[in-house]
Amino acid sequence: MKRRSALLTLAVSALVATSAPAQQDQIFDKAGTPIRGTIVGISPAVVKIETTGITRDIEVRTIQRLSFGDEPADLKNARDQALAGQYENALASLKKVNPAEIQTEAIKQEAGYYAAYCNAKLALTAGGDRRVAKDGLFEFIRGNPSTYHFFEAAELLGDLSFALGEYGEAAKYYGALAKAEWPEYKMRAAVLQARAQSAEGKYAEAMAAYDQILASGLNTPEAVEQKMQATVGRAVCLAATDKHEEGITIIEDLIAKNDPNDASLFGRAYNALGACYLKAGKTQEALMAYLHTDVLFFTDAESHAEALYQLSKLWAAVNKSDRAVEARSNLQNRYPGSRWAAMN
Repeated sequence: MKRRSALLTLAVSALVATSAPAQQDQIFDKAGTPIRGTIVGISPAVVKIETTGITRDIEVRTIQRLSFGDEPADLKNARDQALAGQYENALASLKKVNPAEIQTEAIKQEAGYYAAYCNAKLALTAGGDRRVAKDGLFEFIRGNPSTYHFFEAAELLGDLSFALGEYGEAAKYYGALAKAEWPEYKMRAAVLQARAQSAEGKYAEAMAAYDQILASGLNTPEAVEQKMQATVGRAVCLAATDKHEEGITIIEDLIAKNDPNDASLFGRAYNALGACYLKAGKTQEALMAYLHTDVLFFTDAESHAEALYQLSKLWAAVNKSDRAVEARSNLQNRYPGSRWAAMN
């Protein structure tokens, strides 16, 4: 009887083992909803996934992340950590991944990309060699031109070049976004390129680009976001060309009419307002504008670093040396890799 029971247990165990479904690949959209199946193709524009015998093309612009059924657990952890901004933890997880055990090229690409991505993000914020990070990301893209991370990586290369003060290079990399078929990506490329031109002092060229963006008839939510970014960029150019009163007017109008939950937009907007007030010689008003970014809209690293830099100067100008030292210390501690931390 015991022997029959043992045999029955073995048979049930074998049945369960053979009937357990294999882990599926998953594509998560921007809302975090998964599409399950088998990923059968990857390009910069679409990821193809086969579900119940039907192949679907999922546009990259709608994808938050993807995962492979047979990827190492440490790679999944690293991806989740990277997307949560935990770059050092992500790199530690990636070090546990044994490349020799990965048989799928797409999974190798994921591991390689997130290593380059995390190094780039750390170089832009927490310190690290921006040149090395840029070279590493460039080498990844050159070796994997079909990656679905292509446009994201191009923008990140632009950010690294921008941080290095190589504004022409930044504009070139940002221009890669214009190769996408989606008009919103083309608009984003134009905004980023104009921002690089403005940083280089090419205000006329930047203003012309911003005006062209604002004249676009496209009004999808993504396009409206780019138009608001162009409005902020115009204000920066106006401040730099002694038209600060016009800049103040358009930024105050933007702030009044839009959602302050958009921290990235509002951080840049208040910084632009601060720049206009500085040009107008209104020190107290400029201080309050940059303080808005520091206190309320600090989630965008570039904007927050700029605000801290300006506050370190403005607090000193109003004889608050302790606050000036605090702002400078926060800048150096939080964003040692930013271009603002390198300024005197």
